[in-house]
Amino acid sequence: MNRKTLFVLAVLALALVAGWYFTSQVGLPRVPAQAEPWLPGVQVAQVKAIEVQRGDQPLVRLERREQGWVVPAKADYPADQGVVNRLLKALAEARKVEPRTANPELYGRLGLADKGEAEQRAVRLTLEQGEAPLQLLIGKPGQQEGQLVRRADEAQSWLVSQRIELPASELEWLDRRVTAIPFAEVRELDLRHAGGERLTLARDKAEEANLQVRDLPKGKRLAFDGAANGFGQFFADLRFADAAPLAQLGFEGKPALEFSLTTFAGKTLKGRFYGKADQHWLLLEQGSGLSASEVPGRSDWAYRVEPYQYQSLARKLTDLLAKD
Repeated sequence: MNRKTLFVLAVLALALVAGWYFTSQVGLPRVPAQAEPWLPGVQVAQVKAIEVQRGDQPLVRLERREQGWVVPAKADYPADQGVVNRLLKALAEARKVEPRTANPELYGRLGLADKGEAEQRAVRLTLEQGEAPLQLLIGKPGQQEGQLVRRADEAQSWLVSQRIELPASELEWLDRRVTAIPFAEVRELDLRHAGGERLTLARDKAEEANLQVRDLPKGKRLAFDGAANGFGQFFADLRFADAAPLAQLGFEGKPALEFSLTTFAGKTLKGRFYGKADQHWLLLEQGSGLSASEVPGRSDWAYRVEPYQYQSLARKLTDLLAKD
């Protein structure tokens, strides 16, 4: 191989490396040192309401109250404060990375069109702050970071530096936590089925790793040491599938399942499940003594849980025993 051939190969190699580097950087939003804020007038603390219109779905409205953000259409049920705060923070910190099209005929490619196919249409986001609401159009995410956006009163679209996350439905805007009682704090759990069967699980000390079955029949044993722990873990991060004010629902007859949970601090949570049209609804009793962070759910609301959630708590003693 002569010197000329080696030189040509070296040049080609450098070209390939340069090409790889260039293509790997395409789509990376590099924010200029003096980049302008996209929404210089947004003051997070002054935003009083948020509306989200996604395609043909019902409008979602959130309002700021003294106790935090709520969803008025859900009888002022608390919104997920973290989701709302992250959204407002992203909007306030979003900076212009680079301009995109100002041609309305090309908006659909960026997911910023007012009409057309679902993937072409923007999510319309309205912030109520002061006298004039600010209307924003949120399009597709950037190739690697950032978001494609446009103000409704401007033709120019932009790639901005922040991802703007918007829940897909009203349900996902809600604070869906019902209970958040750490398993380590559960001392006793008593379960009573409509048919009369009762199952009590307990441990004497917090240091004990596993719940045990009280009054285990002679000659019977659990399938494994932690077979009963799932009952207590049920309450560690319980989230609802749907919720409604208790006054809007009617439950008749005996509950399918009742429970009473006691912590090592001596606090008690009681509740019951009712079956309604192949669904299972949880009602919490008032006065548990537990904090709002441990029991975010409310006694004046009913909470629908998924079938697998209900079944995990509705198991009976025979489901726990070893198959001899």
